[in-house]
Amino acid sequence: MENKNIVVSWSTAYDVIMNYDWKFQDDIKADKLNNLSVAFLINNLKKEIWWTWANIVYNLSLLWERSILMSAIWKDFSFDGFFKENVNLNYIHESSDLFSASCHITSDSVSNQITTFYPWAMNESENLSLKSIKEEVLYTIVSPNQKEAMIKHTKESKELWIKTFFDPGQQIYTFNKDELAEISINANYLIVNEYERKIFKEKIWKDKKELLEIFSKIIVTLWDKWSKIISKEMELKISGLSVENVIDPTWAWDSYRAWLLRWLKLWYSWETSAKLWTLMASYCIQSHWWQNHFVEKETIENDMREKFGEEVKL
Repeated sequence: MENKNIVVSWSTAYDVIMNYDWKFQDDIKADKLNNLSVAFLINNLKKEIWWTWANIVYNLSLLWERSILMSAIWKDFSFDGFFKENVNLNYIHESSDLFSASCHITSDSVSNQITTFYPWAMNESENLSLKSIKEEVLYTIVSPNQKEAMIKHTKESKELWIKTFFDPGQQIYTFNKDELAEISINANYLIVNEYERKIFKEKIWKDKKELLEIFSKIIVTLWDKWSKIISKEMELKISGLSVENVIDPTWAWDSYRAWLLRWLKLWYSWETSAKLWTLMASYCIQSHWWQNHFVEKETIENDMREKFGEEVKL
C-alpha cells in the first residue's frame, strides 16, 4: 500500500486564533438565542499566515506520508519549503482574482469553539477534479471546503473506487437533506464530533441504525474526553488522555485524522489506530499551532506501552 496515496481535499485559509479565558455558556443564554447580541473580550490573539488543511498534511509528513493536496488559493498565498518538499502540490487551483480564504477561531476556557469563515478563492474549488490525479490513490478525506467541491469529490472517489472519509466539520450547516444523502451514498466513512453527529442526523432524518447501513464506520470525537468508532459489528470507545499542559486545543482532532489515515493505510486494526490517533492529539495540544510538535518513534512506542498497555513497532 505504500505506493498508493492519500488525497486531502480541503480549504486553504489564513487563520486568526483567539482565546477567551471564560466559558461561552456563561455569556450565551439559552432563552435569548432568538435575540442574540454578545461580545467576547479576547485575551490572546495570533495571526497565522498558514492554512487549514496543513494540520492534516503536516502530521502525515511526520508519519512519512507525502499526501496529495487539492485546494484553491490566490497569488497572495505561498508555500514554504517544508510543504514543497513533503506535500504533492501539483493539483492546486490558483484563482485569478479572489483572495485566499480567511478563518477566525475563538476557543473558550473549556475548549468550546466559535468559528467564522469567509471563503473567497475557496469558491473555485469545484474546478479541481480527482480524475486529473495521475498517481494511484487509496484514501480521500473530503473536509470543509466549497460545498459543491465536497459533493463532487466524494462522487468522483466512488467512481474511481477510492475509499472516502467525509469530514463535514462546520460545513455541515450548509448542506440540505438531499445533498447529505448524495454524499452519504458516495462516502465510506463519516467523521464528526458529537454535536456535528446530532446535526447530521437531524438534517438527514436517519437514526443511528440507518446511518450504519450507509457508512461502513462512523468516527465520533468529543474533544479530550473520548473518541468512538461505530459500525454494525462494534462500538469501540477510546478514552482521551489526560494532558496537564494544554496550550492550544484547536488542531487536536485534525492530528487525530492524520493518524487515522496513515495507520489504516498500513492495515493497523481500528482499535490500535484509535489509540495512536488519541496519542497524537495529546502531543499536538501541548504546542501552539499545528507544526510546532515533533515526536520520535521511540516516544510513541513507549507512550503506547505506558498509557494503553499495547506494544507497537513503528
